[in-house]
Amino acid sequence: MESFEEKVIVYAPYVRDGASIISLLNARGHRAIGVTSLDGLVGHLDDELGAVLMTEEALVQINWSALLVAVREQPSWSSYPFILLIGQHRSAGQAEAVRALFPPEAGNVMVLERPMGSTALVSALRWAIEGRRRQFVTRDHLSELERNARHQKLLTRELAHRVKNTIAMLQSIVTQTMRPHPEMGPVRELIIARFLALSRTHDLLLGTDFASADFLELVTRTLSVHDRAFEARGPSIQIAPQAALSFALVLHELATNSIKYGAFSEAAGAGSVRLTWSTNELDGHDSFDFSWVERGGPAVTAPSQTGFGSRLIQTTLGALGNVEVAYPAEGLELRYSGPLSELTHAVVPISFRAEEAQEE
Repeated sequence: MESFEEKVIVYAPYVRDGASIISLLNARGHRAIGVTSLDGLVGHLDDELGAVLMTEEALVQINWSALLVAVREQPSWSSYPFILLIGQHRSAGQAEAVRALFPPEAGNVMVLERPMGSTALVSALRWAIEGRRRQFVTRDHLSELERNARHQKLLTRELAHRVKNTIAMLQSIVTQTMRPHPEMGPVRELIIARFLALSRTHDLLLGTDFASADFLELVTRTLSVHDRAFEARGPSIQIAPQAALSFALVLHELATNSIKYGAFSEAAGAGSVRLTWSTNELDGHDSFDFSWVERGGPAVTAPSQTGFGSRLIQTTLGALGNVEVAYPAEGLELRYSGPLSELTHAVVPISFRAEEAQEE
């Protein structure tokens, strides 16, 4: 005799009717439990439930609200199976009218007409229980995914803290190494500032467990450390961690250059720096366009040599798309354009917000 662990609730207002069904099911190895009221049924709707058998008399209810609450509150993986045992009627319309007494919100419903053989009833019940068992498999799989996600989150945060500590250690090493060499002060400050740019981006990524970074927030945080009125405008776009780190370094280099030599330098007077970015469709694919335009600074000429900052910009953004740097006399211009997928490949789903940046 096969044994099932799931309980089967028999809701039969007529006690004798319910007793005969329970006796049959227990004899076939099922754990059958009888109830004679809706409250009694609702009290048994839990994760141990295999199926519910309801006789036609149980369908005559004034208020199904208690059952509907239980159905709505069941876990996402669950769909309680109901088997309705109705008497044979002269027409299909009458059978459908009886079926219509049961609330449609309880969607996992099977209708059987009585009288029927015990074999047909048990077969239908076992079919319903097997379906319920597949729900249990889904439940266990979801629980395992949740456990793995929690574990992954802990590992990610631990790794992020270690990276942050490593950056702090590198800053200390640079400071201590260059302390005996005062003439290297500007170089030391430049290196420390680049480390800080990475550190701020790690803080931003840590808020999403390194799943993504909001580009608008990235721009705001990176530029906020500079006491200048950058004009930034563009939508919020969730970008992948590596793209966020790349843009953070580039934005830091551009901002530092604008303060030292460009639109925000002492010789500039009332210079300005404008950042804009947008998404556009090109040849059936979404592209990301970014520009950095300086105006009002000293007359610009193309550098005779390529410095570290220029190489960093070309190598980091160049790996994500096309980068063009121009040196018109009125001010430096940088334009980037590349597939949006290169920036968002690690983010699901891509999200946009109509909000635009308003810098101080």
